[in-house]
Amino acid sequence: MGKVLIIEDSEDLRLSICDLVKRAGYKPFAAENGAEGLHLLECQVIDLVFLDIGLPDANGIELISVIHDIAPDVDIVMLTGNDDARSAVDSLKSGAVDYILKPFDLVEFRHVLNRLMAGRLSARQETLASREKGESLNLMGNSRGMIQLKDDIQTAAKVKVPVLITGETGTGKEMVARAIHRLAGAEGGVFAKIDCGTLSANIIEAELFGNEKGAFTDARETRKGLVEIADGGVLFLDEIGNLPLELQPKLLRVVEESTFRRVGGVKDIQVNVRIVAATNADIAKEVRQGRFREDLFYRLNVISLLLPPLRERGGDVILLADHFLRHFAREMKKNVKGFSPQADQLLRDHDWPGNIRELKNIIERTVIYCQREWATPIGLDGVRTEGRNVADDKLVTLRKMESQYIKKVLLQTGNNKSKAARILDISRTTLREKLKD
Repeated sequence: MGKVLIIEDSEDLRLSICDLVKRAGYKPFAAENGAEGLHLLECQVIDLVFLDIGLPDANGIELISVIHDIAPDVDIVMLTGNDDARSAVDSLKSGAVDYILKPFDLVEFRHVLNRLMAGRLSARQETLASREKGESLNLMGNSRGMIQLKDDIQTAAKVKVPVLITGETGTGKEMVARAIHRLAGAEGGVFAKIDCGTLSANIIEAELFGNEKGAFTDARETRKGLVEIADGGVLFLDEIGNLPLELQPKLLRVVEESTFRRVGGVKDIQVNVRIVAATNADIAKEVRQGRFREDLFYRLNVISLLLPPLRERGGDVILLADHFLRHFAREMKKNVKGFSPQADQLLRDHDWPGNIRELKNIIERTVIYCQREWATPIGLDGVRTEGRNVADDKLVTLRKMESQYIKKVLLQTGNNKSKAARILDISRTTLREKLKD
């Protein structure tokens, strides 16, 4: 059900609008002044605000920017008298999406209400549909990059050729590989994985190709390798850029000829295995510097999938954060319903150098320590970002963003610490400690 907030000082008009909203099938919330309206925005995820232009404690036009600081995506419709049409125009310039002149026509009001709410609920349905599609692949997101990626995964799953998945650390490359395997259905066979970045050359060779009995000191029996185990399925080579140069010709033979020999063996073994490789390195650069075979690179790069970093995925951050929060709240049996608008904005503003892995770890920690129904920016206090792979002076920590948010609230409240503490949902003592820090 969509939620509508009415900020109007006239009790009769406020109650009438609430009744109209309820009759239209939406849930109304009412406030008689700006401060009460802002408090409701702090506590509820509101879709649409009807805002009186002349309130006893605030100027409606000036309140628009404050509302958007709390809830950046909310739509605002101004309510103004017939003699104040100029202010209505000014409100549109300030960020309102529409205005209604009082006394308003009921048909006009219903039209504005239903038009705006239908658009928001339609967008929400598209998000849910995208989430369902993504969850079927274990890939969530409705950003342009993720929509394209899901389409590319569908295409890749239909043809049994090598796939090279690239992207920053923590973007979910293994999940994409597993999605390709899963989409192949019953014909997908086994999914076998090896991390080329953590093992020595000898171990990688034995793990990939297996060995004949007596091939080396501890080879007491013949053992199949992952290439053979994955026959008819997928072999996922994680961090392929770290594959030792001396093993690359042997992998190339598997890719080109679908044959290999076990360590210590003299017999060629035929396999039907699909190679899916992943890396966060610039393989083309590794080729230029002689650390990766050019012919192997081109054979692996038949289909290339680039995973966008989380910082470029817009609202996907909140989609994923909500998913992780529900998961961990259910797992820990805690009644954490979601994020406050401020926490929501905090998550949107972070640059996420560790991508999805970092986000998941932060949300898990947040749920562990959260004692309220709604996670607030203060609930993210002390969190340090992980998985960094860029210079520290370019990183924005959540603590720094929290500090910036507290300063903004103090500025909006005229440095009224009691009022700021109420908006931040913390005690004055806690606020004093944070200001001291």
